[in-house]
Parts: sequence; structure tokens; C-alpha cells
Amino acid sequence: MPYLKEEDLANLYKEIDTAKSKIDTLSDTIEEEEEQISILKKHRMIIGIFAVLATLLMIWSFLPKEEEIPDEYLIRNNLSLVNTDSLHSLQLELDKLKSIESSRVTVSELPIVYSVQIGAYNNFSSDLFSEDFSHLTEFSQEGMNKFALGNYKTYKEAVNLRTDLKKLGFIDCFIIAKSYGKPISIKEALDLSGEEWIRGE
Repeated sequence: MPYLKEEDLANLYKEIDTAKSKIDTLSDTIEEEEEQISILKKHRMIIGIFAVLATLLMIWSFLPKEEEIPDEYLIRNNLSLVNTDSLHSLQLELDKLKSIESSRVTVSELPIVYSVQIGAYNNFSSDLFSEDFSHLTEFSQEGMNKFALGNYKTYKEAVNLRTDLKKLGFIDCFIIAKSYGKPISIKEALDLSGEEWIRGE
């Protein structure tokens, strides 16, 4: 069995102690390096945040500023602020209404229009009625001024109005028809529109 001399054993312990002290020194050095790396990371993060904030501040400084008008000035000069977006939306609505108005078809342009005649009078004119009262129509026929209500595309709608008007007391009212603004008989209108006659009350 091999054996160690006392001197060799002492040298071995000495080398172990030296290696241990080197390991401790290296561990301390590694810890210091890790601390420095951690500090550098924090510094980089702080510098990055400041750089982003500085960039945003610089961009904001170049953006156009809205000049605020004091309320006293507006009141004194009887003015008010209007949002340009709301003006734009109002303009779009106005354009839509204009296009609808321009595309609106007049009664004389429709192939068949049904109305309910409520009266025919001699020497009577409806100067009292406004032109905006578009559901009441006055027309002259056979030397009389005649009055009709409604402008319907279907015979059934006119029948419903006639029924309601009779309930209101217009017992002599009846349905009339026009084709492109010219009077035609109900039979002709029904033939042209392909509708069937409906028995009234």
C-alpha cells in the first residue's frame, strides 16, 4: 500500500489552500463583474428612456399648435367656435339632400298615379293653400276646380286613403288616376299597372 510522506502531505495542503484562495479571488472578481454589468444595464435603460422622451418632446415641439381664443373675445364679438369636422359632416348631409331633391320624380313623370278626389267646385280656387302642401292637388277639368289628396303608385294605397276619408265624412270621395300627368280611367290605370280592382266600402 502506498503511503505519503509528511512533507508531501503538507505540500498538498498548501496547494489546496492556494487553489482555494485563487477560487475565492475569482469568485469575488466574477461577482464584481456581474454587479458592474447590472449597473451598466440600468444605465443603458435610463439613457434609452431619456432618449425616447427627448425624441417625443422634439416631435411634439414641431407639431402645429392650435391657438386658443379666449371666451371673453368670443362673447364680446358675438362669435362661436365651430368644429371643422361637424361643418364637413353638415356639408355632406346637405349634398345628400340636394342629390335626393334633384333625383325626386314629379307626379307628371310617373306612369301611373292614384289620388282620391274630395271635391269639385265652380268659381273656387285654393289660393289659401301653400304650394308646400304637396299632398293636396288642385286641377281644372271640365270648367271646374277639382281637389284630390295623395299621390300613390299603387291602387291599394289609394283605396285605403278613400276608406279613411269616408270615415272622416268625405262620403262622395272617389279614386282618380293619371298617367304622366294626364287623367285616365281607373280601368286603364289598372290595366297599365297590372293591379286588380278592389271593392270599396
